[in-house]
Amino acid sequence: METIGAARATAVGWAVETIGRADVVYLDTETTGLGALDELVDIAAIDNSGRVLLNTLIKPRCPIPSGAAAIHGITDWSVRDAPTWSEVYPLFVELIASYRHAIVYNAAFDQRLIHQTCSACALVPPSVNWHCAMKRYASFAGVPGKYGGYRWHQLGQAIDQLGVKLHPDHRALTDARACRAVVQAMAAAG
Repeated sequence: METIGAARATAVGWAVETIGRADVVYLDTETTGLGALDELVDIAAIDNSGRVLLNTLIKPRCPIPSGAAAIHGITDWSVRDAPTWSEVYPLFVELIASYRHAIVYNAAFDQRLIHQTCSACALVPPSVNWHCAMKRYASFAGVPGKYGGYRWHQLGQAIDQLGVKLHPDHRALTDARACRAVVQAMAAAG
């Protein structure tokens, strides 16, 4: 494993490169839950300048459990007139075709839920170059974790530790903006 200083330098280098790219999109989703049958209920994407490229609620095929709604505030009533994933999907595919790199705080989760929702709707997940800002921030922060790696931090913790004046609220657009702010703050530290 790299030393803490080397890991931080690598994370800063990645952040500097990321904010300089034109083909980067910061993405976030909210879902009906965490399980293998859960689906998207909110998706947002912004570019490096902060311009909103996609921001929509999504009507899932199943009811939104109260536990999930308590976290993100999205209820069945909220999505009653929202488009389905099958309706949003063409916009998402077009977006990904233009912006080949998706920067996500906890990319594995969002990738899995996008793939699950596509599968549930008989749609092919688009090819995306996923980048996990959470793992990069873990290397940047350098707090030793289990199994010789670095401890992962929740998005709100990363924002607070970096002194950014933006607070994620478990809505896709705000969390995409917070992810972008984390990457920008890491780049500025270099």
